Amino acid sequence: MRTILKFGYKEGEKEVAYDIREGQEAYEFFMVARYLKDIIAYRTNKVSRVHHKDDLLDNIKKYAALCVCKTPKPLIYYEIGSSLMGVIDSLEFIERNIHNIDIKKIKFIGIDNSDMMNHVASYTHSGYDLELFKKIKTIKCDLFFAKGVSILYAIDDEEKFANILNNSKLAVFDYTFSLKDSFKKFVGTGKPTSYLSFDKCVKHLQKDGRTLVLLSPFRNFGDDVQTKTYDCIYGERNMVKKYFKEFNKLKSRMENFL
Repeated sequence: MRTILKFGYKEGEKEVAYDIREGQEAYEFFMVARYLKDIIAYRTNKVSRVHHKDDLLDNIKKYAALCVCKTPKPLIYYEIGSSLMGVIDSLEFIERNIHNIDIKKIKFIGIDNSDMMNHVASYTHSGYDLELFKKIKTIKCDLFFAKGVSILYAIDDEEKFANILNNSKLAVFDYTFSLKDSFKKFVGTGKPTSYLSFDKCVKHLQKDGRTLVLLSPFRNFGDDVQTKTYDCIYGERNMVKKYFKEFNKLKSRMENFL
């Protein structure tokens, strides 16, 4: 299975392709354009043009978590699947309306398996404290974030999964768990993904003073009855409580944009 991207035209039943790209190059051609569109939408205050309708809500979650983590020391934000690091532009957009965090004082650490994505992320965010990597690392951070399939590519072991999360004060992510033993499968990109055991992950995350909140499951990935996807909040117990209060407050203040 390989990713493909076609560019051309269709006239009736006739299709003509001017260009066809495959594999990693196809992924990069599409995703760079998509995320640049999002960056421009946030920079120009035209959030209705962002690719995913829930993107701003996800970024309000990040902003709320950073508010809760805020101390006199610079914040550290860590994301798996950072793409073009558009999180910076979305947080700047929220900051222009909320005025609570100096985004330029945050250290941003991103993981993306594409050199092209990492280069463009760097080129478009001069003036920010940015570190980008292709391979996953265990990093001490204030906020860990991951969404969608990215974390399924990156982590193939329950203990490693828990270790990444336990090095954050707060972790905001969604995850598709296996309801039985962990297993691997290939998705549309042609790359392997790992679905970790729910029971084993929960066991590794049971630490004193920390809590895991699983919000209502919102889908079975690929209609697979062996899996369940949750929005997850994990971290120091008191910070998780503060996070929900802060998120609801910010969501209300940003309601006009949602």
